[in-house]
Amino acid sequence: MSRKVSAAATRTSNTKVTLLTVPTKNMGLWQMMYIISTAGTETPKVYWYDKSADTEYFIVGGKNLGAGDYILLSTAEVVLSEGDEIRIQNTGTSSVTYIATVEFVPEQAVQFQY
Repeated sequence: MSRKVSAAATRTSNTKVTLLTVPTKNMGLWQMMYIISTAGTETPKVYWYDKSADTEYFIVGGKNLGAGDYILLSTAEVVLSEGDEIRIQNTGTSSVTYIATVEFVPEQAVQFQY
């Protein structure tokens, strides 16, 4: 049985951090993300870290947000594997809240290759 989880963090520094990691023996369906600038002007960044390929993919960046502005990602879905991460980073020190919703689905015994 699957379960949806939301992870949230408010950042005020430009250090890249992990917002969410897919647990062992699960896959994740990353379905939604809000990025809200709560104070000041900021250019937030979001990354997907693919553990199996040891590769980080740039998902969001280059969009300047003023206080009260937001980005909503909700029309695409990213399939995350066990150990994959959603990482976030501010470019400055303004306050930005990041909220991601992922549906965790237990891995089945059969593994598919693509």
